[in-house]
Amino acid sequence: SKAMYQDFWEGRKYNVSKNKIKLHESLSLDVIGELKAIMDEELPKKSKKWVVDLKEVNSIDTAAIQFFVLLKNNLENQGKNVQFMNLSESLQKNIELLSLEGFINDSSHTGEK
Repeated sequence: SKAMYQDFWEGRKYNVSKNKIKLHESLSLDVIGELKAIMDEELPKKSKKWVVDLKEVNSIDTAAIQFFVLLKNNLENQGKNVQFMNLSESLQKNIELLSLEGFINDSSHTGEK
């Protein structure tokens, strides 16, 4: 239940409206469990499309990126779609370093290997 995560999210690290979840501050290994629980609980099961807004996120580690990769794959297997938006420049750099830009960015931009 939401109350379980009350302490953790006291600083309003996320908010959900309809099928969009807006994340805040830093995303790292130690928040993955909460993130997963929140997404499982908050995002509408019926919704075919989810949006993850990363505008307010100032840092993200590889574990969190990996979590998003798995999330996207899982949802696509269920015929759903998840879109990540408002990535900061440093976030985009991290993702490019991991060669995941095609994964998160649905534009036709292809990085040269």
